[in-house]
Amino acid sequence: MSVHPKVAFVGHSEAGSVVASELIKAGFDVVGFDLAVSRSPIAPMAKSLEEAVAGAAVVLSLGPSSAPFRVAESVVPLLAKSALYGDLSAGTPAVKKELAALFDDGSYADIAVVGQDPVSGEIPALDVAGTGARKLMDLLGPSSLRLEYVSEVPGEATARRLFRSLLVKGMAGVITDSLWAAESMGLQNWAYQEILEEFESHSAQTAKRYLLGTALHVKRRQIEMMDVVEMLNETGYESTMIAAIEFTYGRILHGKKIPFSKAP
Repeated sequence: MSVHPKVAFVGHSEAGSVVASELIKAGFDVVGFDLAVSRSPIAPMAKSLEEAVAGAAVVLSLGPSSAPFRVAESVVPLLAKSALYGDLSAGTPAVKKELAALFDDGSYADIAVVGQDPVSGEIPALDVAGTGARKLMDLLGPSSLRLEYVSEVPGEATARRLFRSLLVKGMAGVITDSLWAAESMGLQNWAYQEILEEFESHSAQTAKRYLLGTALHVKRRQIEMMDVVEMLNETGYESTMIAAIEFTYGRILHGKKIPFSKAP
């Protein structure tokens, strides 16, 4: 017998499976429902959405970004008055605000997975926003999930997630482009080790130095990028990132300030 409230998972995702597993370990009554699959390796599957949502204190939506409104609109009439709808689905902050409007005040929570690493197996942290954020954190607090309150504004947790995507995926894109460029010159083995050593030496001070250095020496860096373009033209490699970097430098040269780039 569960010692904690019932939590229903609607849909399926890797992050959702991890969250469900942690709730089960903590003693929550967890049930899943997904039209795409007939069973779940993590939680018992309900035969219908109605069965999954009935008696649930929390309904967590894991649906794809292509159908968030269909899932939410199906759950709204089934949700108990005191229950919460936790939205873990993909989408934008604007979409989250529209979804929140479908629910009673205090019953919607925008949830974003932070730093999930399927290789390490570490329990993902969850940013939580929306008028139901505090209550959701209280209900799921007895678990080992790492929950961080963002604000009462739906979409702000998602905004943080998408910012992290811009940062991390952007760095991954630059690394990939740099290795392709190195490969065109036969330097890929050296370049790979150079990248690893560069990241080994990084710290918060590195980021501050990048910002300050760019603000102070943007013209010089723009000229350096022109030399990089000329070098790669000789190898026949067309960079996927240089145009964006040059555009960024152009904005700075035309007066757009870099936040936090002033010397301490």
